[in-house]
Amino acid sequence: MAPIPLTPEQAALIETANEAIRRVPRSTPLRQITDHTVSAACLTSHNRTFTGINTFHFSGSLCAENVAFSNAAADGCSSLNTPGLTKTERGEPEGGLGEKEWMMCVVAVANDERGVISPCGRCRQFMFDYYPEIRVIVKTGEGDELGTVGIDELLPYPYVSGMRKKMASVIG
Repeated sequence: MAPIPLTPEQAALIETANEAIRRVPRSTPLRQITDHTVSAACLTSHNRTFTGINTFHFSGSLCAENVAFSNAAADGCSSLNTPGLTKTERGEPEGGLGEKEWMMCVVAVANDERGVISPCGRCRQFMFDYYPEIRVIVKTGEGDELGTVGIDELLPYPYVSGMRKKMASVIG
């Protein structure tokens, strides 16, 4: 599928992510490897935004997207795979997702005004597992053109764990 043009809310999400990374203090030249270099912003079905900044550490780094998702979860936004949430409770088959707040869109940007970047493989797998209907803002060509694609387009051959298969059979 071709990328879908950005809505005004999605375009504003990019600036939200840029503002978040601009607020982060820069370290000294000797510590630049530990600088926070990526910010992410996500938009929920209730039109709320959450941000996250990547954290580098030798024991394991946190990607900005996953930090933003964690911030959203801490404030009540759920995944479509929330245990106990059935299709009927989501308002299907009429197509709505009921009153439950869910993740609609995410964008990641690099520091120093380097613009929108695509999520890494680990983040793609995380989104596939927790937010299978999320749209991701990506560059769509050589220039500065941007659009959204579904996570299934960014990760066409995902790893599907036994737990995910079990959840899919319960949720539908």
